[in-house]
Amino acid sequence: MRIVRRFLFQPNRRYRDFQLVFTLLTANFFFPALSYVLTPEIAAEQMGRINELLGGVAIEFPEAGNRFWRYLGAANVMTLALMCLLLQLNLRRFYVVLWPLTFLKAYNATLFLFGFLAAPGFRALLAVAIFDYLTSAAFVFFARRAHREIRGASEESLVPRPLGAAS
Repeated sequence: MRIVRRFLFQPNRRYRDFQLVFTLLTANFFFPALSYVLTPEIAAEQMGRINELLGGVAIEFPEAGNRFWRYLGAANVMTLALMCLLLQLNLRRFYVVLWPLTFLKAYNATLFLFGFLAAPGFRALLAVAIFDYLTSAAFVFFARRAHREIRGASEESLVPRPLGAAS
């Protein structure tokens, strides 16, 4: 309980907020990446339902059966999880990872936007594009603010302490 209190009330509030947001983002990428490989039909079914809820057309192609693109997508999403985790483990050391992380997600958002523009009946693509652009903005907003805040902070004041920090 003491560590939770230290974390919540640490002097580096922006670092704390970064850690909270990036924990959610890491999980947001890690678990779906597993599901794309292990239970692809659930992910495809959910996307179809979202599309129909948004007033789009029924998706009638076997999305979950295409192993090549599914595995490629799962690897990319797992890479997003890894990059988020690296930033969490040591924001100072791995700060440079923020830029490929943001590029990968924003490029993905742009592809979904183009996909929607090419096929407006697939409205879920637009929803994903918007969500991915917001996620990209969150990467930059929270990581940059935290990075600026901890530049002069001692490693002992950071909770959690960066990976590789002296004990």
